[in-house]
Amino acid sequence: MSLKINNFLFPLLLLTSLLYAEPSAFETQSGATKKDIKNLKDTSLNLSSLLLDVQSRLESLEQVQYGLQSLYDAQNQKMQKFLSDLESQNLFAQETRSRLEVLSEQVEQMKSTQKRYGENLQGFVKILDGLGEKIKELSGVSSNLNDLILKEFASVRAELQKQAEVILKDQENIQKLSLEIEKLYEDRKKIQERNAFKDPNKKAEVLKEAKKMYADKQFEDSRVRFVWLLEQGYKKAEVNYFLGQIAFNQKQYQEAIYYYKESAVANDKASYMPTLMLHTIKSFQALKDEESAMKFIESLLALYPNSKEAKEAKTIQSKIKGVKNAKN
Repeated sequence: MSLKINNFLFPLLLLTSLLYAEPSAFETQSGATKKDIKNLKDTSLNLSSLLLDVQSRLESLEQVQYGLQSLYDAQNQKMQKFLSDLESQNLFAQETRSRLEVLSEQVEQMKSTQKRYGENLQGFVKILDGLGEKIKELSGVSSNLNDLILKEFASVRAELQKQAEVILKDQENIQKLSLEIEKLYEDRKKIQERNAFKDPNKKAEVLKEAKKMYADKQFEDSRVRFVWLLEQGYKKAEVNYFLGQIAFNQKQYQEAIYYYKESAVANDKASYMPTLMLHTIKSFQALKDEESAMKFIESLLALYPNSKEAKEAKTIQSKIKGVKNAKN
């Protein structure tokens, strides 16, 4: 593109040099002719400055366009690889796959828009080529040509400015797309890491790891492992108990009661039964179900009368009775 502009910069510079050559050849001309010559000199200087300015703008836009094209291609390749990976690994929900396809379409649309900008830039080069031809004919045209050429240059510059703004907007859009794609990659990576433990041959190790995470109050990571173990049908009583404990610690009392019940059904002789019953009592109490809480208190006192949990259950029982008596 810059080569084409240089092709008509040369005649412009040649014309300028001629206009500023020895004046003896023009000294015999009329005053009107000398005035025209002065106008031509001014016009050639203005056009020299304008051509250099437009050339610089075109070259800048070409560089930006090339950079954007590279970004488009890189992001498109990344999304295609991402979609290909999803075909072989069912790690994401359908809405995530759909979102990636939308992003891919947006990149293609911007590439199409960018192609049109490139065609427009080539059109501007042709316009500038035409202006170069007009410059060559300046010596035989009235000074009104100056205004005409300046108007055409103003139009080209305005359009270049408009497209520069649109390209800048495209840069912002593709940056947003890049950030969104990176977030999807990070989410996928986290899901892969969270699911890396799923080995049916290592259930015992997974249970041990889940218990340690629970002890360290890493409830979410612990819960994911216990849920998987439950799906595998591994040690249902113990796994349900820990899921109940996690729900209890997270104040999800209805869920805690469900898991405690499932645990007790699977094994009502486990060593953790006093704790299970006490936390069931507290869950019912938190849900304002004092009648159910009192029933479990009675069961805990009957089954484990000497446990520390029974002692705490008696305190809760006294409080509930005190509240009832106060109401009566």
